[in-house]
Formats: sequence, C-alpha cells, structure tokens
Amino acid sequence: MKREQAAEDKGMLDMKPCKRIEIVIEQALAQRMAELLREHGAPGYTLIDRAGGRGDRGLRRADEPTGTSTNCMFVLACDDEQTVRSIVEAVRPVLSRSGGICLVSDAMWVRH
Repeated sequence: MKREQAAEDKGMLDMKPCKRIEIVIEQALAQRMAELLREHGAPGYTLIDRAGGRGDRGLRRADEPTGTSTNCMFVLACDDEQTVRSIVEAVRPVLSRSGGICLVSDAMWVRH
C-alpha cells in the first residue's frame, strides 16, 4: 500500500496546477483572437478549427462549406493568475459583441 501511495505522490509531483481556458468563437474571428491572446501574455494555445454545436445564437455547423456559421475553439493552459485575468478581461468585449463562450477551470499541467 505504501508503495502505491508513493507512486501516486510522485505522479502528483510531476504536475503543477494551472488554469485551463477554453474559448469558442466564430471561425472568422480566429486570427484576431490569436493576436489578442498573444498581446495579453498567453503562453501558447491550441486552435481547433471548424467546431460545431448549439448555443444561445443557434446551430453552428462544423460541416458547413462556406464556413459562415462555423466556430473554432482555443484551448490554453496558464499558470499565472494575472495573465489569466488579463486574458479573460480582453476576451469579454469580443464575446459581448460577437457571441461565444469562455470557460476557465482548474487543471493540472503534466511536466515532461
């Protein structure tokens, strides 16, 4: 039992707490959002193009040929609380104007 606990503890030491930020916006705003994230100190991001779903602005299709009703999703991990606040405050006006969603949750960053 102690051996299993030690292995589990070691695994936890190889991770650090961070915030996971997920932003879903219109595909057409992706380049502007990427610039905004860089300007506000995002350490990096993953961009998932052609995200579909349904929200308060209706259906957003991922398979729509023209891309006019397609969303994208940014995923970030950030371990600096001030940077998280800066990103959230910068994203808020974009969401107010154009719709979308920003989720911030606790996560663990796996060190490698």
